[in-house]
Amino acid sequence: MTAAHEPLVVDEVELAPPRRDEVLVRVLASGICRSDLSYMDGKWPIPCPVVLGHEGAGTIEAVGDGVDPGRVGERVVLTFAPSCGRCRFCLEGRVNLCAEAAACMDAGVLRDGSSRLTWRGATAYHLAFVSSFATHAVCPANAAIPVTDEVPVELACLLGCGVTTGVLSVTRRANVRPGDAVAIFACGGVGLSAVQGARLVSAHPVIAVDPLPAKRALALALGATHVIDPALGDPAEQIRALVPGGVDHAFEAIGNPEVAAQAFASVRDGGTTTLIGQPAIGVRASFPVYDVTQFEHTILGSNLGGASPALHVPPLARLAAAGRLDLDTLVTHRFPLERINEAVALTASGEAGRVVISMP
Repeated sequence: MTAAHEPLVVDEVELAPPRRDEVLVRVLASGICRSDLSYMDGKWPIPCPVVLGHEGAGTIEAVGDGVDPGRVGERVVLTFAPSCGRCRFCLEGRVNLCAEAAACMDAGVLRDGSSRLTWRGATAYHLAFVSSFATHAVCPANAAIPVTDEVPVELACLLGCGVTTGVLSVTRRANVRPGDAVAIFACGGVGLSAVQGARLVSAHPVIAVDPLPAKRALALALGATHVIDPALGDPAEQIRALVPGGVDHAFEAIGNPEVAAQAFASVRDGGTTTLIGQPAIGVRASFPVYDVTQFEHTILGSNLGGASPALHVPPLARLAAAGRLDLDTLVTHRFPLERINEAVALTASGEAGRVVISMP
C-alpha cells in the first residue's frame, strides 16, 4: 500500500533476516480482513508504504538468535497480538490489548523499533507484526503460533484474526452459555464465525441478520437456526417476534452505529450487547442510558474476542481438524497474490464470506 485510496502494488521488496527473538516465515496463505480495507480507505492511519495483511499462515524457514532452531519447519498461524509479558494488559492476561503490540502497530515496526522491509531504496513498514500479503514475513517468534498441520494453510490463516475474533467474542468475551438466545448482526467472516461460536456452545436460538440472501444461506449452513432480512422490517422487532422479550446476547459484527443500535434493541432486559465490528476512528453510537442503568443492560467491546492467541488459536485449529469448526464453508473465494486488488474489491462489496490469497 503506497497511500490511502490507491490500489495495492504487487512488487518485490527487500526483507532483512530475522534478528534476535524473531523468525522468518514462508507465508503460504492470507485472509483479507475488513481491517485491511480500513487502512486502504484511510479510516485508520498507518505509515506508508506498508505491506498489509494480518491474517496469515505458513512455515518457519529461519530463526534469529535466541529462538530454538528446532522451530524451522513448523506450521504456524501469525498473530498481531503476541504478548510482551511486561505491560499491564499482558500481566492481567488481556494479551489482545498488549500495549507494546499496539505501539508497534501504530508505528509500523517490530519490537526493536525498526523495520525489516525496504522498497525502492526506502523503508517500508510492517502491519501489526504480520504483513501477510507477501511470500515471506519476519515477525516476533511468539507471533508465530504452532498449529496442527491437519488444517490446510488456506484455512488455518483465518485463525489469525476473523475466526478467532468471531468465535471467542461469543465463547470468551461474552461468555455465552448453553441455551442462551443469540442474535448476530452482519454475516461477514467475523459474524459467520460468531455463528459458529454460538453453535459450539449450544446456544439456542441462533439468529443471523444480514441483507444478502447468500450471507443468510451461509449462516444457516454454519449453524444459525433462524435468519432475518432487515429489508423486511425492523430486525429488532423481527427478533422479538421469535424470542419474546429479546435475546440474551446480540453481536454487532460490521462496525455500523445504526446496526449497533438495532442489536441493542433486540436484547432482553439484563442482557448483553457485544460490539465486534470496528468503524472509522471517532465514530460514535447512541444507546438509551436509562435502559442501560435501570435494566442492567451490558455493552461490551470485543478486540480479537479477548483472546490470548498462543493459548486459544491451537485449540481452534484442533476443532477445525476434527470438523467441529467449519473453515472450508467460510472461505467463499480464493485468489492468487497477483490478483489481490480484485480480491480486495470483492471483500469490500460485502458479497463474500472470507476471501483468501494464496502465495506463489
